This record gives sequence, structure tokens and C-alpha cells, in this order.
Amino acid sequence: MAKQTLPAEIRRFVLTSIPSVPYLEALLLLRSQEQQAWQTADVARRLYVPDAVAAELLRALNASGLVAAEGEGFRYAPRREALRATIDQLQQLYATRLVEITSLIHTRLEKRALQFADAFRWNKKEP
Repeated sequence: MAKQTLPAEIRRFVLTSIPSVPYLEALLLLRSQEQQAWQTADVARRLYVPDAVAAELLRALNASGLVAAEGEGFRYAPRREALRATIDQLQQLYATRLVEITSLIHTRLEKRALQFADAFRWNKKEP
């Protein structure tokens, strides 16, 4: 059986717009009940992360135009319908291909870490 691959649009979205698994989990949590304004403490509890981490995730999602601040909480509100459709498709795929999607996120993070480390590598000249 041939190995399935993620659709190119989803792969591109994950690689360019999803910096971490907790970020994706927070996005999909808010999407699951999009009419609800989520408080930081509720997101932290549902994702099993400290309040400070949940607050940073919500700020990042807001800055990315994926959620909107509403009162003291945040609500799922992508700025564009095309973005909403991509996230809907990502949520469906994440339910069945979690390992593939999280691996893609981790691979991206590993590459960035290696690039950062390479920037500090000393090149020794042989005598």
C-alpha cells in the first residue's frame, strides 16, 4: 500500500503557520466551540499547560488572525474564509493522522534548531 501524504495546502499551512503542537492544540480547541470566549485558565486546564503558556498561545493566535479577543477571553475567528476552510480540513486530518502532522511540526522545529546551532559553529582550519 502506498504511503499517504498530507495535501500540499495543509502541509504548507503547517510548515508556515503552526509553530508548535500546543499552538495547534489551542487553535483546534477554540475551533471546537467557536462561539465560546475562552479564558486563559480554561485553555491551560484543557491543554495541561501553565496559565502563562496558555496566555502566550492565545496572544500568538490573536496576532496571527486566527482568534479574536473578546472581553477577557478569546474566540475562534479566522480573518478569512479560506483560512477557516484550511483549518477545518486540518482538524479533520489531525483526528486521523495525528502522528504525521505532529512529526511535520517537530521536523520543522528540529531544522530551525540545527540552523540556529550551525550559525555558531566554528570552522577550524587544518594546519
